Amino acid sequence: MTMHESKVLLNTFWDLSVDVQQAVARFLVGSKLGEIIVAKAHGVTEIEINYFRHGAVYKLIWDDTTKKLLGGTEAVVINEVLSGLTPEARKIVENGGHTIRHIKIKHADFDDREYLHVQYLGEDRHITGRKLEMDGGQFVKQYRAA
Repeated sequence: MTMHESKVLLNTFWDLSVDVQQAVARFLVGSKLGEIIVAKAHGVTEIEINYFRHGAVYKLIWDDTTKKLLGGTEAVVINEVLSGLTPEARKIVENGGHTIRHIKIKHADFDDREYLHVQYLGEDRHITGRKLEMDGGQFVKQYRAA
């Protein structure tokens, strides 16, 4: 957490706005909810919802500023994020490792771009991560001209 970031732990799902509840409910049906954290930083509000289903712990990340699903760990959430990519980018992400464990669309503050951060779980249970451009190319840090 940076100096310009604030996080709040909500008491219940019902503390979220009705718009957020309606946007994320289809992913949470039948689950038991865990922590719900609202983070505000750099003019963006992200909502992280942790939940349990069939003995596994999952995470969903919603951008309340752009009203967009940013990522998560359950297959249905991962597939929803992947569906927003071009077919070429989706194929690159899907072929980047054995199994996608976590995906998140992130925002590069230094040049106002979105990029993907993907974690893969290998057959050997090792976790590896990659940063990719939204088109599936290797993420390259670019700075704005001063």
